[in-house]
Amino acid sequence: MPAPRPALISRTDRIVGLAVAAVIALATFGLAGCGADPAVVTVTAPADATPSPTPAGATASPETSSGPVASAGAQDDPPGPSAPFYANTLPDTETASAGAFLSPVNLRFGAHQGYDRIVIDLEGTGTPGWRAEYVASPTGGASGEPVVLAGGAYLRIEVTGVTYPTEPGAHPYVGPVSFSPAAGGVVRQVKVGAVFEGTVEVFVGVASEQPFRVFAREDPARVVIDVQYP
Repeated sequence: MPAPRPALISRTDRIVGLAVAAVIALATFGLAGCGADPAVVTVTAPADATPSPTPAGATASPETSSGPVASAGAQDDPPGPSAPFYANTLPDTETASAGAFLSPVNLRFGAHQGYDRIVIDLEGTGTPGWRAEYVASPTGGASGEPVVLAGGAYLRIEVTGVTYPTEPGAHPYVGPVSFSPAAGGVVRQVKVGAVFEGTVEVFVGVASEQPFRVFAREDPARVVIDVQYP
């Protein structure tokens, strides 16, 4: 199992919330950065509760891909009068727990009142870390190759504390490789990339650079990315 990534300095406005989600295993699908098997995913989820948040905070024709997506997406308290939550466009980071051994097993999407939500479901032990930020030209961390996404702005998310899918005790990934949500929100396309050096990548094409937040929940482990509407 790869050594844990070096600790990232958490922002003081770290968010801990609630949702359900998951991501990709490169070796399982034989992907190199962003992959194969197109299909459109349009999942709208009911809402469940998240805690009161604190501040948190690539192009050719779009490709879509198939894969099972859980019926429930992200869920949240009703939005407030001005915005569903506090968010901004700054990089958002958190450190994985020492010895974390987590497998990305699914990726889910939900469109909500005032924001889109992406949820990465994980199985294993420990708590995940991440780095999420807008980038001008997204590239795969393992391949160094450009990642082609629909949209006008690009979020790159690294989830850390992840194990290779070939490691004993790892769980297989069963979610979509790439999908394009139905029109109406701000997320234009989501792609999952390689597992490497204790990290799995997720790339999000957004209509324009909008405030976002990232947080984690346990039982089961998951990382949630919310992107606000203008």
